[in-house]
Amino acid sequence: MAALEARQARAVDTRNKLMRAMEKLSAEKGAENVSVKELIEEAGQKNESVLQYHFGSKAGLLAAIHKARFTQTQVKRQKMLAECLAKNASPSVRDLCHLMVGPTFQLCKSDTGHRQWVEAWGAKNAALVHPSLEEEAIDEGNSVQIIKSLFKSSLPHLDDTMFENRCLNVIRFSNLSMSNQAREKAGFSGRKAELFLSNLVDLLVGMFKAEVSDETELCLRK
Repeated sequence: MAALEARQARAVDTRNKLMRAMEKLSAEKGAENVSVKELIEEAGQKNESVLQYHFGSKAGLLAAIHKARFTQTQVKRQKMLAECLAKNASPSVRDLCHLMVGPTFQLCKSDTGHRQWVEAWGAKNAALVHPSLEEEAIDEGNSVQIIKSLFKSSLPHLDDTMFENRCLNVIRFSNLSMSNQAREKAGFSGRKAELFLSNLVDLLVGMFKAEVSDETELCLRK
């Protein structure tokens, strides 16, 4: 029993080393430019077969990293949402915008690996036609859907089409902003970091609350 537990602990440790090494190297040079040899060396392993054994391939490793970080973000967002609703059952648009970006900011502040992940993949995610949310990668929790529902009831000037459009652009802008901030030295500590977060939330509020112009209404009717 003790021997089995020791083997399992070593396996978990090896997986974690490979994941953290991939995050670090991806932040430095981009995941597509990381060779298996570099990865193995950075993780302190002896041969390349360890990657196949634990993850199957580099793609399998990346999938495991994304799932782990999305799960971490979801747990943080659920906690922050519960705290917010305990204080106010009808949070303001600004409160809801803070819930969109606050979890990532706090995790980047406390977890170097999370910051490296955001630095490496935030901008890439923002460039996708449909940027990923954690709930598209994991099944646990529905905090984002709860937040979207609260947004919808607070933004009666947006019909379904415009609401989804605003949400999409808020997600893209948030991902890109966080990725850029992750590249800054000490980007998540000190007064400048707090200013970044507060101003980002202000911008998101503006994106959601902006009136739909006559020009945009005309485009929608075409």
